[in-house]
Amino acid sequence: MTATLLTRAAAGWLVAAAAMAALWRWHLHLRKAGLAEAAAPLVTAALAVMYANTGDGASVHSSAIAWMIGSWGARLGVYLLWDEVLERPAIAAVRESIWTFERRGVEAVFFALPALLASFNPETALSTVELAAAAIWLVAFAGETTADRQLVRWRRERVPLVNAPEHGVQVIDAHVCRVGVWRYVPYAHEVFELVTWIAHAAFVWTSPFGWIAVACPIAVAYRAATNGTGRAHL
Repeated sequence: MTATLLTRAAAGWLVAAAAMAALWRWHLHLRKAGLAEAAAPLVTAALAVMYANTGDGASVHSSAIAWMIGSWGARLGVYLLWDEVLERPAIAAVRESIWTFERRGVEAVFFALPALLASFNPETALSTVELAAAAIWLVAFAGETTADRQLVRWRRERVPLVNAPEHGVQVIDAHVCRVGVWRYVPYAHEVFELVTWIAHAAFVWTSPFGWIAVACPIAVAYRAATNGTGRAHL
């Protein structure tokens, strides 16, 4: 099984590398930054579906996690592609290294691990742990979707604010989103993203080598901790 797992992981890496190389070529004509970051979750989603269709385990597990990771990746990828890439102006001097894209491809392979591991689960029914993890995932997915939509609306509708002491107006955190769930959950995108990946890891806990998937939420937590201001800022 270990050899098969490594073989499929290697196949996933080849698919991701080819996809990212093609996107790098598109990036040269697009002349916009951020395409590699936006493409990574889309590639992760594609790999999850690929693993679900090539696994030897019971389809109930691989199909469920492929739907979870696929939905996460498709939504986040389209959101980043539209909000962070296509709506931004083209800059003639923008030219990201192909290694930036390939590094994101490796990340996509890494975050597709839960789907790969679930594809080896031979059990014919979902366990209580998997059902609980799916319920947590649904809440986190809804929360992240809501937070991102509110952030986009805030960015588009916000009128530039300035301090106006002559009118008795003092603006605090004018460049930080404080609407909707962001008012109650600072760094809402990062928080819900972390819970989503905790749910992914919990879902595959009972699969062979499922404990490896714990690395995914750990990586998400580390990235959130070192990301500085997060997405809530302009």
